[in-house]
Amino acid sequence: MNSPVAVLQARQTLMKMNALRSDIQAFTQHANVLAASSKNFDSRNLVEEANRLLQKLGTARLEFKGLEGSVDSLSRTLPSRPGPGSVMSPAAQWVPELRAASRQFAETVRDAEMALKKLYSKGFEGLNDPLRTPNPLGPAMPTKVDSILDLVLTLSDLLTKCIELWKRKR
Repeated sequence: MNSPVAVLQARQTLMKMNALRSDIQAFTQHANVLAASSKNFDSRNLVEEANRLLQKLGTARLEFKGLEGSVDSLSRTLPSRPGPGSVMSPAAQWVPELRAASRQFAETVRDAEMALKKLYSKGFEGLNDPLRTPNPLGPAMPTKVDSILDLVLTLSDLLTKCIELWKRKR
């Protein structure tokens, strides 16, 4: 492979690696903020957001794996001798940076996994709380009755709400 093309590929690969790492850092911070303020959110929403972030993490890891797989072949194509007027060879310049990006990405993923574990923990803790009320107004009453069973359940819900209201007023 031509030297300038290999250098360009190394530069692009490094930029993509760093962009993926910064994306993961951003949603790690998002997960940490959500976990810290978990009392302000419904637990079900926290778990849903943790699932979404975990899916993004998996996608980023797969994309990074493809980039990381090309690092070895790219390091073999980079010239090991310095060009005219340069002090370092392209291989000596780019290969350590690519390997460092791989290590930094692994650390960032570890941090993201820890943040997601904390977010899942807070979400499941809230879901398992026996005093949890997902909606302060309670479940919505059905607007359409399709069967006798729906009618009986709707009437029992209505009766329960009336009793609760009557007890509060006493």
